[in-house]
Amino acid sequence: MANNFLKHKGYKVGKSLIEKNSDEIINKIYVESKKYNCKIIIPEDYKISKSFDGKPEAREKDKINDDEIILDIGHKTVELIKKIIDKSNTVLWNGPAGYFENKSFAEGTNSIAKKISENTNNNSLISILGGGDTIAALNKSELKLSFTHLSTAGGAFLEYLEGKDLPGLSVLK
Repeated sequence: MANNFLKHKGYKVGKSLIEKNSDEIINKIYVESKKYNCKIIIPEDYKISKSFDGKPEAREKDKINDDEIILDIGHKTVELIKKIIDKSNTVLWNGPAGYFENKSFAEGTNSIAKKISENTNNNSLISILGGGDTIAALNKSELKLSFTHLSTAGGAFLEYLEGKDLPGLSVLK
């Protein structure tokens, strides 16, 4: 998702995965965020490679080459997110921060997970995590983590939070 925001802001994303025609929805997100005084964080730096199984190299957000792929967030971005988590009472997390399937690009996701878990354990944070990829990344990490709530549903999880009626839950009512 971050790649779409980076591209929207005019940064090169090389061969990174992006969604076509995402500008309209990103514009709406920025309008809504301004309306509700929400700050949208995009990566300051990342780990890149020329392939999904390659070795990670650190890059600033304006230094990616056309033949490179953004595969994880970098150290500066991890530290920024940790500071935000420390100032938060509640965290809603949906989706890993990088290509966690390759351990070399799971550091961002694992660092965020550790910080959320640490703050949940010391009772300073309510943590709500959702999505199959998020759960898969946490399981693959083999870290001992603790959260307030985990949901394997990704899209359905977000739709429920939006207040939409979900057929599986409607049957139970």
